[in-house]
Amino acid sequence: MSTSPFNPDIAPAPHRLLPIVVGAGPRSELSDRPLANRIADAIRADEDFAAADLHSLVVTDLWYLNDRDLMLQPTISLGDPEQNAASAFYGSRLPTMLMVEGQYRVLLDQDAGIGHACLWGTNHAATETAVEAFIERALGPFLHRAALRASAAGGS
Repeated sequence: MSTSPFNPDIAPAPHRLLPIVVGAGPRSELSDRPLANRIADAIRADEDFAAADLHSLVVTDLWYLNDRDLMLQPTISLGDPEQNAASAFYGSRLPTMLMVEGQYRVLLDQDAGIGHACLWGTNHAATETAVEAFIERALGPFLHRAALRASAAGGS
């Protein structure tokens, strides 16, 4: 039995999604998708965010970048720009929130805009560290802004 708030026979409306974007290649599927699922689990566990009618969904960069409505949603892009086209797109557009030189980078639109985050490491272990740093230091405020945005839009 599924715990998804969506009907599996109908595509969910983009305004109800909080995409977590990974690359579409084998390396991304093996290394980044499990980390994206870790972020999705942290989002589902956030009791303050539970009332927002936004639901995390792990998607590939190919789908995401070809869906303008989805790109207008608060988004978390995970994986290095060579493996994830969404990370390449946001990598030059978002300010750096946290960086450990030669290890990982967390980019985040903290003050304005839709609310996008992008993170990756120089290797899998460094990306894991970036994910943990994002969850600990930025996920709560990111989700708060996403919920406020959804509320201001009337949830539609």
